[in-house]
Amino acid sequence: MPKATIRLAYRQIIDAGAATPFEQQIFQNTWEEFRIQQQSFSKGQEIYTWEELKNAFPKSNPALPFKVSFAIAGAVQSLGNHIPGLQDTLGTQPVPFVQHKFELISSDTRDASKHQVSIIYITDDLTLFEIIGSHLLLSCQPPQTFLVKMQPGLSIISFISSP
Repeated sequence: MPKATIRLAYRQIIDAGAATPFEQQIFQNTWEEFRIQQQSFSKGQEIYTWEELKNAFPKSNPALPFKVSFAIAGAVQSLGNHIPGLQDTLGTQPVPFVQHKFELISSDTRDASKHQVSIIYITDDLTLFEIIGSHLLLSCQPPQTFLVKMQPGLSIISFISSP
């Protein structure tokens, strides 16, 4: 018997230590786009970091991250709506997402090692049947179920109890 309908969010942080080809592509594309977009916001001033830019020009947030996010469209589409790095406990079923949000955490046009972004993947409604220790017994389409372990970066963002 279902306990609730939930939505999950999974935050993937990507920085200079990017390991997978997908992460490396996101890192490179967003850093290059930040360097281009930063120029139009800094208006010729010697402002190089995202933090300095936000402080000097408050309107740059959310405008600049929004513009930088266009650089990830193709890479995110290539995922086929499956959250990278989040699978069932057997490692055979990726968890699907229906929406994503981009965040520019930090950056510096002079130093790629200071560039850090995140992508938050949000699932559609999932049926929650049970919580077993640190695992969630879920279903996208009952009666097929799968088990997902709670882990850093994973959060329940919507919870509606079943009658």
